[in-house]
Amino acid sequence: MLRIKEKMTVLASQAGATLRNHPAEVALSVAAFAVACYDYEDREGRSWDVMLSYYPVVFLFTYTLNRLLKRGMGRWAYYLSPLLWIPFYLLPEQPLFTTTYAVSWLLIQLFYLSSGWERDNKRFLEGGFAYLRSLFFAGGFSVVTWLLTGSIYKSIFYIFDLGYGDGFARLMAYTGYGVFLVLFPFLFLLFNRRKETGWEGFGKLFGILLNYVLSPALLVYAAILYLYFVKITLTWSLPKGGVAAISVGFIIAAFLLRGCQAFVERRMYDWFYRHASLWTLPALAMFWVATAYRVAQYGFTEPRVYLVVVGLILTATVLLFLTRRWGRYLYVACLTIGLFGVVTYIPGITAKDIERVSQKARGNYPERERTEETYIYISSDLPVDIQGYNTLVDIRNQTHPSDTLTVYDADTLVYREAYDVLLEKQLEKVGLSRTSDSIPESVYPDLLRIELDSSAIVLEQLNLRRDSLFHVNYIEGAYYLKR
Repeated sequence: MLRIKEKMTVLASQAGATLRNHPAEVALSVAAFAVACYDYEDREGRSWDVMLSYYPVVFLFTYTLNRLLKRGMGRWAYYLSPLLWIPFYLLPEQPLFTTTYAVSWLLIQLFYLSSGWERDNKRFLEGGFAYLRSLFFAGGFSVVTWLLTGSIYKSIFYIFDLGYGDGFARLMAYTGYGVFLVLFPFLFLLFNRRKETGWEGFGKLFGILLNYVLSPALLVYAAILYLYFVKITLTWSLPKGGVAAISVGFIIAAFLLRGCQAFVERRMYDWFYRHASLWTLPALAMFWVATAYRVAQYGFTEPRVYLVVVGLILTATVLLFLTRRWGRYLYVACLTIGLFGVVTYIPGITAKDIERVSQKARGNYPERERTEETYIYISSDLPVDIQGYNTLVDIRNQTHPSDTLTVYDADTLVYREAYDVLLEKQLEKVGLSRTSDSIPESVYPDLLRIELDSSAIVLEQLNLRRDSLFHVNYIEGAYYLKR
């Protein structure tokens, strides 16, 4: 009993120290709780959703300033930093998870991790593990608290026949706001005060995971990319568009696992990770070829601008890690903050601005005035390119369900896809989406051609309808090419 009392005393002392050391963060959490409750009750007024969605970003920014500005006049910048949350109310209502929001969320994480200015890679990653550990424990306790509280409320309302009306819904909403806007941040502050990295006792398990699961999987990944690299080199062909994303995943995984080698006693794959910059060069080359081709063919779009930025960061990472002196995760994090910040926040050179200039040069801006619903007919006068195929099968007489394209070769089903899913994939292939404002005529031939593993389908016409999205009305004719 005495031991429990001592632990409670220590916990109370730590909680008090957290309140004293983080007054701005706590004040911001309480303000977020009040705003969320007000927003719940004021259902007729303007939504506060955008402001609430940026609360974690402002909270972590305030917390990072607390870490950087310990004393002096600069300390006032920390105390006033919660006020930066207020302007987010002035932003127009928008989807909660926009590109700008996603980039802001990423950059604030990197800003926090870089704020300690740890040049040593192991120390830098230890800080990241400590941060994740604190988030994990705080999130775990918060979720359990929310579930238990909800169970208690539900039991009371059920046992005493109180009914599940607005009162119960309001109670559950307020509880959720209290747990995730106040308790969760407070627990994070409490757990993150401790200096341990949380790595002790986990090293052996991670060593097994790294040596026998993650590293072998990465090597298989590398082998596949190398085989594909050899194939396109021998055939002197362009890599597929999706190879850019695959290459990005491979390079990021290679350098993250390279850093994790510092925490493993038995380093079975040092021969690979020590020369990660060299091993990733073919993937980097395929990335730039695929990306450059897409940009040259279809111009810049907002996602493609960010893809190029990612490519610049990965290229810099590969070059930095060629030497011991410059191979620092800290420098990569700072470079990421700088480049993403430029194309996200600086007017005139944002990703959206670059897209507008690029597409305007191709005649896609300004957009033509539209009625509520417009139609577009996608066809091509170019002859069907059968190079690389031995047989062309006329399948124009095949019938399809009203919302699905189905293709048979004799009695064998070779392709089936819902119209809108098909359209989404074809648009993505040329760097567009169903929410795009227009479809340039230059991409029509690519939209009409569906590439399969060892065959292809060529459509005669796509009849599209656009309201807020593009939809397929019907598909006319098709040819099936096979080797």
